[in-house]
Amino acid sequence: MSIRRLQNSDVEKLEQFLYGYSETSMFLRSNMKRCGLEYQDKDYHGEYFGAFDNVGNVTGVLAHYFNGNIIMQTENETILNALISSFRDVVTRPVAGILGAEDQAKIVIDKLLLSSVTLATNHVKGLYALDLDRLSLPAKFDSSHSEMVEAAQVDRDILTCWIKAYEIEALGSDDNEILNKHVESFVDRMINGTDCRVLLIDGEPVSLSGFNARLPDIVQIGPVWTPTEYRSRGYARTLVALTLQKERKQGVQKAILSTGNPVAAKAYEAIGFEKIGSYCLALLKEPIDLNERLDLGDGGYSHDR
Repeated sequence: MSIRRLQNSDVEKLEQFLYGYSETSMFLRSNMKRCGLEYQDKDYHGEYFGAFDNVGNVTGVLAHYFNGNIIMQTENETILNALISSFRDVVTRPVAGILGAEDQAKIVIDKLLLSSVTLATNHVKGLYALDLDRLSLPAKFDSSHSEMVEAAQVDRDILTCWIKAYEIEALGSDDNEILNKHVESFVDRMINGTDCRVLLIDGEPVSLSGFNARLPDIVQIGPVWTPTEYRSRGYARTLVALTLQKERKQGVQKAILSTGNPVAAKAYEAIGFEKIGSYCLALLKEPIDLNERLDLGDGGYSHDR
């Protein structure tokens, strides 16, 4: 096995590997398609470290993204451990979170000694999938009073309020200036893109749903948000179903999402989603410079690999 930093010339080999893990590799595949494999300090960019077998096939990848999040996909634990060790030796930017299939994410958290670090979010969520030919609209859907619109058609102040509430409730973010800046950037991307839609009921915005990763044949849903005053009315499941109905007409064949909320899971199952596994979302309260922890003794790393 050999490990090295990946370059744009490795895109095809990495895609061949990740295609076999589509449900847990949406961020990896979507970001690679959007930005390639060579890091720039821009949204969606990442540094990718790949493991190769003796005939040159990719057997694993660990990516460290622009926002500090680490995402991984490997064939087995031995490969993952080797990738983590190589990453630790060269990491230069702070780590802000770990995302991925539950078993692999837990290994990364353990090997980077992040188990004792204060986390804003540490959720193991159910991973759900839906073949869009099995999609069904909610039985109580009334199209005469509803309309689905792009996020850009909704007042920015409403979007800002909703995304801030989502970050605090769903992701455990602190209400501070750092969050405000993050939300403003997030809303900018929503308004300038086409992957976030809002449900209007009699002209009033009531729910939001977006895609946080997409490929020609598959999309990953998130965020989904309904303000408290509009909950328990089926708005979120209706909007998700409408967005997927539109994607199906454009050739998308499958959708992925994750949730740890039993009520939300029941709503998604009602339109056809089925649980296929578990996905970990662990976000640190504050980003950590791993290099500063190398020689801390108790709670730090040893230089011995």
